[in-house]
Amino acid sequence: MDLFNRDELRRLAELQDDVCISLYLPTYRNESDWSQNTTRLKNLLGEARDQLRNQDYREDLIDEILADARQLLDRPGFWRQSIGDGLAVFITPETTERFRLPLSFDEIAIVGDRFHLKPLFPLIAANNRFYLLGLSQNDVRLYQGTHQSISEIRRSEIPSNIVEAIRQYEESEQQIQSHVQNRASEPDGQRMDAAFHGHGGGDADDMSAEPQDELKRFFREVDESVSDYISGEEVPLVLAGVSEYLPLYREVNSYSHLIEDDLVSGNPESLDVQELHGKAWSIVEPVFQEQERDELERFEQLYYQNEDMASDDFHEIIPGCAYSRVDTLFVPVGEYRWGRFDADTNTVEVHESQQPGDGDLLNYAAVSAYLNGATVHALNPENMPGGRSIAATFRYRADVSAAESG
Repeated sequence: MDLFNRDELRRLAELQDDVCISLYLPTYRNESDWSQNTTRLKNLLGEARDQLRNQDYREDLIDEILADARQLLDRPGFWRQSIGDGLAVFITPETTERFRLPLSFDEIAIVGDRFHLKPLFPLIAANNRFYLLGLSQNDVRLYQGTHQSISEIRRSEIPSNIVEAIRQYEESEQQIQSHVQNRASEPDGQRMDAAFHGHGGGDADDMSAEPQDELKRFFREVDESVSDYISGEEVPLVLAGVSEYLPLYREVNSYSHLIEDDLVSGNPESLDVQELHGKAWSIVEPVFQEQERDELERFEQLYYQNEDMASDDFHEIIPGCAYSRVDTLFVPVGEYRWGRFDADTNTVEVHESQQPGDGDLLNYAAVSAYLNGATVHALNPENMPGGRSIAATFRYRADVSAAESG
């Protein structure tokens, strides 16, 4: 699976070109369903081709723009390795990027002058994404998850050779037990095993210090790599592993959003991906639900008691997102408002269906708000506050409303 976070979103959001193609499709992990993956991508490339034709692009130029993405159709290895539950492909005349993600998408192809990123918000928004760090006897693995699934992030920077550190730690534990048993069996209380272990008059804690420190040093390397990798994020991190190792990791942890009170206990190697996801989601879901509930209650309170600080008016919220006025935004996934917004003149043009040059204004709102530091909740339409089509709270009075143009 490929990592997608705030930095990736910002980079894609800031990219503007005459042609920016966004493709989203659900993908299947089971070998029997792999043919559906390539069929879906082929169909979406056909839709993108039709949209480019409608914008009067020549066939040879269209072939050139779509060439790299079409090569994925003939790469079986791409669909077999860490495919995840959804694929997002972003194409410009110069580049093609793809992200295999733990999130299923509706099939869509959108051509514009910016990328369409709203389908990714259930992955990067405040109410859905988490990380899981698995510490097993033989390996260290980092996963990224959503409500739908969990997938491993393969990164060479994260050290995985935990075997030797754990071996020393477990041998030390066995020595301690043997030491205590031998001492208890001596009638005169003499510590006959001390010379054997080479610790003289030291106690059991001294005996375990060196291997325990070795394991901590290894965990510290893991923590540094993981923290560097997800630095700047405000996403929960869950630990999974054998219970005696995890307190040692907590001692060296530096990631501020580690969930310390709950963990996935047991050897992660003995759990399949679905079991691992289920156990982790049961830990993070209450955290997300509480955050989301607090934000929804705050919106309703402000909306009815201080109307200048909350709104469901599309023409107020769009400029609010553009001008860094929005504090919290609620947008529905799977819905679109086609049109254009001119931030220089504060004018908006809305169309019932997509026209050439249009973008999804809900996508514009979500991306702009997020990049300006707002909290964005991407919700199913039935979970939107009061069934509204868009809603927001503001950092300060919303006194700007976009005028209609066109």
